[in-house]
Amino acid sequence: MTSPADRPAVQAAAPRVAVLGGGIVGLASAWALARAGCRVEVFDDDPGGGASFAAAGMIAPTSEAAFGQEHLLAAGLASARLWPDFARDLEHCTGASVALQSTGTLLVASDHDDAAVVQRHTMLLDRLGLASQRLGTRAARRLEPALSPRLCAGVLLRDEHSVDPRRVVRLLLAALGSLGVQVRPTRARPLLAAARCVGVVTEPGPGRPVERVEADAVVVASGWSARDVVLPGLDLRRAVRPLKGQILRLRGEPGLLTRTVRATVHGDEVYLVPRPDGEVVVGATSEDVGVDTRVTAGGVHELLRSAVAVVPEVAELELVEATARLRPATVDNLPLVGATGTPGLLVAVGHGRDGILLTPLTAQVMTAAVLDAPAPRHAESLDPQRFAAERSPM
Repeated sequence: MTSPADRPAVQAAAPRVAVLGGGIVGLASAWALARAGCRVEVFDDDPGGGASFAAAGMIAPTSEAAFGQEHLLAAGLASARLWPDFARDLEHCTGASVALQSTGTLLVASDHDDAAVVQRHTMLLDRLGLASQRLGTRAARRLEPALSPRLCAGVLLRDEHSVDPRRVVRLLLAALGSLGVQVRPTRARPLLAAARCVGVVTEPGPGRPVERVEADAVVVASGWSARDVVLPGLDLRRAVRPLKGQILRLRGEPGLLTRTVRATVHGDEVYLVPRPDGEVVVGATSEDVGVDTRVTAGGVHELLRSAVAVVPEVAELELVEATARLRPATVDNLPLVGATGTPGLLVAVGHGRDGILLTPLTAQVMTAAVLDAPAPRHAESLDPQRFAAERSPM
């Protein structure tokens, strides 16, 4: 656990920061700010219960690379490089293992049409100068013997990681507690006065009156629901939308897979992320259906059908959980991280499928913005003010 020597020397003049949202992005930002000497409070009625609860935890920028999204790829690569130090610091603070897995990702295809998709992705990586290793079917099965012999293509991406986001959230909560950061079980909204943000107003609840809490800076990190926060000059409702994802957790004996497997199966995409304890996470659907968190029979069937086609033994695993949550997506696939144009008001929202990947970089950007320090590289591409209300849609 954290020793007194590890704790920041908080001075009376240290900035007071309210973080709205207790997902992995909000908690990591709060932890970074507290370590930098800020006096931090977090407001969330269900910390870690949103998209972070469902996320598979892939730290995989090259797997996610897409044509025309070079800014997102650059930010993802930068944040992936931060993850090992982020994990070590969290382990040092809490005395518990983050269990960061660094065994890489294997891309596979179920037929020749799907192999063409994998080939196009590999060609993109080649063009961008990113490492990948083409494998034949036999070579892929030597790495992962549980793969179906019917697969017809394989590409190994060695420099990718995965982590259990639920574990990371638990450790972040413990780390915040060791630094004296209070996580308050309520939602709140920014409080504006004289054209600047001066704090937050909490939501009322049973036995819990409305409360005004002063703050020098407020960080809105409330995921897709941030679109309901009215910010002067920044149109979050236009920028952020909920994107539904259904995901499964299966359990068997450890060792079925040793690395993340991402597959294209008759045009559909599926991933399988193994955990050291025998859990296998299978995901995820991507449904633009508004605010809908129902788990559907069709979604579960689609995921299991594709997963079994890739790893037949999946059919014998225990289905322990089916979950649906809403990702905070943006119209340009880049998150909004930084100052809003209203003094004292910042946002860290819209991370879409890349919330876990981009967590360490987001925390750095938030800390620099609050302390008026130089921004990390790639922060400019995440500038929230590209969605300023007076500008036209991107």
